[in-house]
Amino acid sequence: MAKLALVINRTSGRFVRGDADALAEELTAHPAIDTVWEFGEDDVEARIRDADSQGFDGIAIAGGDGTIQAVACMAHRNGAKCPLLPLPLGTANMLVHRLYGHRSASEMLDTVDDTQIKPFRPGLAGDEIFLVAAALGFPSTVARAREMVREADGVPPLPSLSRRIAAAARHAFRPRIRYWLDGDDRDRKRASGIYVDLDGEAEDMAYVAVHWRNIGDVAWAGLTLLTDIHDGERPGVSGRTECLEARSRKPLALMLDGEPVFMPRNLTISRSDTPIRFLNWTE
Repeated sequence: MAKLALVINRTSGRFVRGDADALAEELTAHPAIDTVWEFGEDDVEARIRDADSQGFDGIAIAGGDGTIQAVACMAHRNGAKCPLLPLPLGTANMLVHRLYGHRSASEMLDTVDDTQIKPFRPGLAGDEIFLVAAALGFPSTVARAREMVREADGVPPLPSLSRRIAAAARHAFRPRIRYWLDGDDRDRKRASGIYVDLDGEAEDMAYVAVHWRNIGDVAWAGLTLLTDIHDGERPGVSGRTECLEARSRKPLALMLDGEPVFMPRNLTISRSDTPIRFLNWTE
């Protein structure tokens, strides 16, 4: 059987929503797991970097979406050769579902010998990587409100939630972002929100940019996407690009794989030339 190291974060994902000890024991007892590394230890990045030379066939990741993103960032930063195997133990499991569908953690470990290594070029938003999608502008404000609802223990604090929803509504109709594609800054467009997706195995990126001026534009945006209209004067534009550059008068609010970050006013989004290696099934 394949020899895996397991990076485990006991303070995220399903570990904080159930019996953390029982879940950890179930994972660490699996015969494919040879070594356990606690996420947050000082030397975990060095271990990820050197895992291939230490004879490991892969690095399983047990934690939430943020843990998976952090481990992938360490692997990318160090050009790690040992492939990753993120397990579906988060809340959204965005990357895991994108890569593996709805396989369970136990099924993935049981059948790890049937996997092969597949390189994946992550997205780059400035110096930060993302593995599924990046949202700029008002979509990130909406996502922050959603996160508040999702993470609340019971009813979320209504004053804070109301402020975030109001902010999202204001930002939706204020096209504060100027952007252009593939280095052509002569064709600048305005948007209140941009969504960039690393769909499938394509080498470029799918994007949707919205420029809403009134409530009627919201309805038109759906038609724009359905009919694939590419017109900068319309309230919605979709397409594909290898590079998207954005500018704003204020720091840009982003969501990278569901994690909130702020970026400088000038931002370039593209795909990294340095791939991350993942284990994946052939079917």
